[in-house]
Amino acid sequence: MKSKGLRLSYLILLCCFVFLSRSTAQDVPAKNRSKPFSFPLQLEMRVPFGPTAFPNGSNFYLIYELYLTNFGTSPIHLQRMELLNEDRSGNAPFLSFDSLELKSMVKILGNNNLKDALNIEAGHSAVVYIEAKTSNKTGFPNNIIHRIITSADSLDGAAINTHTTKIQTLKPPVSGSDWIAADGPGNSIDNHHRRGNIILGGHIVNSRRFAIDWKKVRDSVSFSGDAANVHSYFCYGEKIFAVADGIITSATDGLPDNIPGHGKAFHPTVPLTFEKLPGNNIVIDLGDGHYAHYMHMQQGSLHVKKGDRVRKGQLLGNIGNSGDAREPHLHFEVTTSAKLLYGEGIPYIIDHYRLGYQNGFDEVHLNELPKEKQIVDFGNARER
Repeated sequence: MKSKGLRLSYLILLCCFVFLSRSTAQDVPAKNRSKPFSFPLQLEMRVPFGPTAFPNGSNFYLIYELYLTNFGTSPIHLQRMELLNEDRSGNAPFLSFDSLELKSMVKILGNNNLKDALNIEAGHSAVVYIEAKTSNKTGFPNNIIHRIITSADSLDGAAINTHTTKIQTLKPPVSGSDWIAADGPGNSIDNHHRRGNIILGGHIVNSRRFAIDWKKVRDSVSFSGDAANVHSYFCYGEKIFAVADGIITSATDGLPDNIPGHGKAFHPTVPLTFEKLPGNNIVIDLGDGHYAHYMHMQQGSLHVKKGDRVRKGQLLGNIGNSGDAREPHLHFEVTTSAKLLYGEGIPYIIDHYRLGYQNGFDEVHLNELPKEKQIVDFGNARER
């Protein structure tokens, strides 16, 4: 009987404890209750290759990519991105991009629908193509950190330096006037160089980040006459020059010109392979791990061979339409590798050029890099 009484007393005490616990929890004001534990925003942020600021006109620019991966279980809706000086805690952002701007900057991998550009589903990734601009009077901070603001949270991360590589001063690769920097450095959504990311050797690279397709234009067109004839194009056969002293690491010749044609009208004369994409081409070792690539040259026009030492302004060959070229032009880029497409595209500056407007060439630029669609007059590249 005594044992049953003890058990009964224990049950009565337990019921009282549960009752009091529930009553106490209900009596705690909602504002004082602790929130359930949750991890920070599960968004990976990384910049595979850091940028280097370069000048153009009255501004400095940074062009690079920020990769985002959603490691959470719910979609992430991007609303805003801010750039902050990492060396100043608690400061306001010096540059920000709203949702409208982000829409043209973000590419969801595997999804080309622009309407979904700001929604990163769980387990999915996106690339943010960034072009940051600031006055050359203020410049960029040495170190930048990114802030991603979503519909539910925000996250700071992906710290970068704004001077990753050395800026080399080069001579122009061509001479004369009426040159357009087609698909040059910029952030237009239809710029095929800007969004030229590919996987090689298991790594993401973009050798074409600062590539320029140099074409000649007159009255906004690049040819006169028969569009299917390479000789109708104003730049066809134009001379190509060494942009600096260096050593020829490769020189490929022997590929014929294509018949010009875009879209479905493009039929390469020789079936394209990875190695034949640049057509007849030259690579110059500029030193400091930088390499100048000249592509789509005219068959039989090369004046140099592998191992030759060249001087800046030296004649290398002529513009053609070989390889993966739809119309005659010089594809020029500086990268971190002598191998085709394996290097990272890096900025450089050209020692002297003039910018053309409708009223003529009237603005001198010293030690700057032309941007996409600018019309350039290089004068006589060999005399400077």
